[in-house]
Amino acid sequence: MPMSERPIFRESAIERYQQRNEQSVLLRVSYPPALIFFWIFLLILFGAGGFAFSIQVPVVIQGQGVIIEQKIAGQTGTAVVAELFFSPDQLAHLHTGQPAAVSIGSPPSNVAGIVEHVDTNLISPDEARSRFNLQGGLAQVITGPSITVTIPMKSAASTSIYAGSLCNAQIQTGSQSVLSLLPGFNGLFGKAKV
Repeated sequence: MPMSERPIFRESAIERYQQRNEQSVLLRVSYPPALIFFWIFLLILFGAGGFAFSIQVPVVIQGQGVIIEQKIAGQTGTAVVAELFFSPDQLAHLHTGQPAAVSIGSPPSNVAGIVEHVDTNLISPDEARSRFNLQGGLAQVITGPSITVTIPMKSAASTSIYAGSLCNAQIQTGSQSVLSLLPGFNGLFGKAKV
């Protein structure tokens, strides 16, 4: 008995079966609540990224120095200033008018100030010790050639008792995006704004 070449299934039945399979796949991919959740998540992610990009954190240089009383030219009084010592490679970042926070004493007393003068001439450790009369622990502040930065103290009455004391200072040199603090992003957002 010869076999016929005729297919077992009707052509219209096969087409209907394939259309139902395609429709069920499409419905699973484009499930409306999943799409809504995806778009909401994407909007929140971009919003958080934009917000984090807009937050700026300060860039500071830290230095050590000494509090001294300095005679004011043309006047009989004295002014209390912080003389800070920085390495020569930080000269490009230091300018007059930058805000600074000076910490004086062992329970730190914080005094706000503004950079008044940046001396571009290098001084040796011996010259600094003799010019600023550094002795004992204060002489250890300078370990190599340095530049000096002068910051006047606002309230001279209360800071004059600290004359001769060691101080630490943070000078704000600019700001950068908070995203630059994350690994991988520092190359994209690492440039500090002055």
